[in-house]
Amino acid sequence: MKHTITTLLTLACAACLTSVAAETTPSAKQLQSFQKNLARQHLGSNLFLFDSSKQTYVHTEAAAAWLDDDISTGWPALAGKQHYVLQFSEPQVLTNFSLSTAPVEGTITIYSGDEVKNPGDVSWQIVAKDVPVSAINQKKLAKSFNRQAKCILIETNIPNPGPIFSLYAYGERVAVNDAIVKRSNQVEVSALGEFVNNQTSFNVSSIYSQGLVTYLNGGTSSVAWQKAIDDNPETSSVLKASTDSGMVITFGSSRTVSRLALLTDVATKGKADVYLLAEAPAVGQPVSLDGVQPSVTISFDGSNARASVDFDDTTSVAMAIRWTPETAGQSLNVRELNTFANLSLADYEVAGALVAIAEAPSDVASEQKTATAKDGKEITPIGEGRDTADYKGGDGKGSKEIIGEAPPEAQASYFPGGLGFQPNLSSFRGRSPVILVPPGRVLPPDKKFPSP
Repeated sequence: MKHTITTLLTLACAACLTSVAAETTPSAKQLQSFQKNLARQHLGSNLFLFDSSKQTYVHTEAAAAWLDDDISTGWPALAGKQHYVLQFSEPQVLTNFSLSTAPVEGTITIYSGDEVKNPGDVSWQIVAKDVPVSAINQKKLAKSFNRQAKCILIETNIPNPGPIFSLYAYGERVAVNDAIVKRSNQVEVSALGEFVNNQTSFNVSSIYSQGLVTYLNGGTSSVAWQKAIDDNPETSSVLKASTDSGMVITFGSSRTVSRLALLTDVATKGKADVYLLAEAPAVGQPVSLDGVQPSVTISFDGSNARASVDFDDTTSVAMAIRWTPETAGQSLNVRELNTFANLSLADYEVAGALVAIAEAPSDVASEQKTATAKDGKEITPIGEGRDTADYKGGDGKGSKEIIGEAPPEAQASYFPGGLGFQPNLSSFRGRSPVILVPPGRVLPPDKKFPSP
């Protein structure tokens, strides 16, 4: 079936009628306090599970959820005492650790090491012992540490696990010093690990991708505004209700985006209308949204702090967000805002780091070296079992400006059996009233998607 695309009006980035004090763009020096999360596959980090029956480390599906950049993709730890090793591509100076998880009872013990050894080996140096999960759930360790290590051993002891959405390891590396760049040579995604969430590996609205919050109606300074995109769920930015945009985020460059994920606080009720912009407004200025239809809406019903939504590939340079609470006066506490584009780990890397593949423990090294994928684009599971489709049902390499019907409002994150969200693999969705598209463009005829 064909859908004719009509020319859409580019949104004028006009200033609000109320007086707004212009904010200067924060300098790189001012942004040095925002640390880069090292527990990410786009830095070459990897995750393995210790199989006590075989006395060896094995690949784990948790890697795809815990090490991607999507705050709404989750995977539970195994019940009882388990051991996971987080391995970096090169030694790192480490200073803190945290995670983002569903509320669960249990403890975590953290060790550092220069090489992967079995649990209990004397080479592991203890960092924190029997820390309640609640004490590091979206919180850094109360006492920071200073260790140079190439791996972290994570001992979990959780009787009834819920999904863990992200690991966070911080050190000396600063986010603003990084950028997403094209690889000089394409690599196979499968070489980065058996389980990889390829299309949620790069958050293009983050500080490390040169994203920037240029306006916030609830912030105190332009530096504090960046807490919404700093890859740290402990910090946040306050978005107040308004008729115009309450927040504006610019991308480091023009991006073809197709997914948003947002983390706020439990009990939050309301909707966040998102407008994808073909032009970026002036720094310190909101965007007039009078009579303009949102590109997509993310809704919160008070039962879940996480929500995500997929939509058609839409090329934009910035986005504006308007918050409408269910109860007047309630703000949206933006802890993490993730935006995903058509960037694959096969083609892109994060500059400023040795993005070499983390060397697998000897037990799985031969398996990892021989792993292959068709066209080097194997995608690891999003829902039940292994799959070769990303969350949109494609290879993620196209750069389409496709406009379809307006998408439904985002649903609560999907937990059981999957990596945190239930993919829509059946149809194109999404209309952006703010992107100027040449007339006569149509969707590809007979577009087909793989079955979920």
